[in-house]
Amino acid sequence: MELDSMLVGEGTAFIFPSEDKGKVRFHCHEDDEEYADVDMDQLLKESWQEGMALYSKNIQEFLLELNHYPLYVHSMSGSGKINLSPDADSSTRFDRWNIYHRLTITSEEAFLHYFPKAYQDAYNNESILFSSEKTIEIEETNNDFYFKKFRLAFPADARNCFFLWVNHDGNGFDFVANFSDHPYQHETIEIEDVE
Repeated sequence: MELDSMLVGEGTAFIFPSEDKGKVRFHCHEDDEEYADVDMDQLLKESWQEGMALYSKNIQEFLLELNHYPLYVHSMSGSGKINLSPDADSSTRFDRWNIYHRLTITSEEAFLHYFPKAYQDAYNNESILFSSEKTIEIEETNNDFYFKKFRLAFPADARNCFFLWVNHDGNGFDFVANFSDHPYQHETIEIEDVE
């Protein structure tokens, strides 16, 4: 596992409508050596569930350690029939390519039930955002990228707020928060040079 300061989804899957981009910002991705002895293609053929569980282990453990409920799963999809859609509290169709779904998770038991579905949606290239926030604004302008973008804004009050966006291929995540007490707080974040 490696952490760096460059957020993969910023500008393509989400934007910040203000200068407040959180107290903590990092991208977590899998170290190639972590799975060097695993033939992932073979594992996925033999057992899709085991392959997904291995691939999603760091994301699931991170969210479990955050221990924040209710937890909201926001998705932007090109389909009304993704894994999360049957259980969504809310669904909105913006146009034929952008359907928004929101799912509320109220306990660890519910999280363990729904997380594999949300992760599989991310793995299948849906835009999946876990957050402490029930309401997420959507950027209404046309997007060069496939889906409309989430607008990540921190609340005016002092309550803790976070956003965790899962990479479209499921091999990592972006984490942004207005608090520093999180499961990877003692890990080193590599600073990316921006030219």
